[in-house]
Amino acid sequence: MLTELHTHTIFSKGTKLVVEGIDGPEQMLKTAKLKGIQAMAITDHDTIDGYLHAKKLAKKYDVFLIPGEEVTTADGHLVALGITDFIKPQMSLEETLDVIHKQGGIGISSHPFDLKKCGLKEKAQYCDAIEAYNSINLERISNWKARKFAKKWKKPVTAGSDAHSAEMIGNGLNEISAEKDVDSIIKAIKKGKNKITFRYAPISVVRRWSVIRFKYAYEQTFSHINKNYKGPKKQLSLAMLNLVKKSPGPIDYPIQALACFGVSCSIIYSGVRELIGI
Repeated sequence: MLTELHTHTIFSKGTKLVVEGIDGPEQMLKTAKLKGIQAMAITDHDTIDGYLHAKKLAKKYDVFLIPGEEVTTADGHLVALGITDFIKPQMSLEETLDVIHKQGGIGISSHPFDLKKCGLKEKAQYCDAIEAYNSINLERISNWKARKFAKKWKKPVTAGSDAHSAEMIGNGLNEISAEKDVDSIIKAIKKGKNKITFRYAPISVVRRWSVIRFKYAYEQTFSHINKNYKGPKKQLSLAMLNLVKKSPGPIDYPIQALACFGVSCSIIYSGVRELIGI
C-alpha cells in the first residue's frame, strides 16, 4: 500500500513565521488521490485538527487516513501515528512516547539531524522508527546521518515528504505491506515491512512554498523585522521581504537563483560541520 506518512495542512503553525502549511486538508487528500497514494497521515504541528477535518473527507477521495501529529517534545520533533487523542507538546520524549504507546500508536523520529536542530538527534534511538529520508532536508547530510544512525541502532526507517503544500506530496513514500487498517500499518512499520520511494523536493517547489508563506505572513514578518533587526540587516531583510510582493512574475527568476545559492551553501555548511565534528 503506497503511503505518505508526513504531511502538514493550514492547521500547522510556526513560531518565527506563523504560516507553515499552505493548503487545506481537502486539497491534500485530492492531490494524494491524483498521485496514486492509497494511505496518508496528516501530521500537523501540535494539533490533530487537520486530521479531524480530513477524516470527514477521506472516503470521498478514497484515501485511507492515518491519525497523526508532529509533536514538539522538549527534546525535538516526533511524528506520532495511530493516536486517538491530541498529544500535548513540550513533554519530554520519554513522556511523549509513553502517552503515544498508551493510545496504541508509534513515535517516529522526524528529521533527527536537520540543520535547524529541530530533531531529536541521538535521542532518536528511543523511538519506534526513524525518518531516514526527509524530502526537504535538501542539504542531504542530515538524511545520510539519519540512515547511518538507524542502521547503528537497528531501527526501522521511513520516508517522509514533510509536505507543507499539496505540491510537495509524494516525494517521500512508503510501500507498506499492510491492510487498510491503522493497527496493521503500525505493526508493519515497526517490523520494517516497507519499501521506500524517495526523491528530494525540487528547489522550485520549496521556493514557491516559501514565497507563499511570506505572503500570507507578510504583516507579522514585517513587524518582527522592524522590532528585532537594526542597520543593514534590517534594510536587507525588508528589501528581501518586499520581493515576495512581486511574485509570481519575472522576480521569480532571481528568487530561484537565490534559493539555489542558499541550498548550495547549506550543503557546503552541512558537509563542513560533519567533517570537523560540530
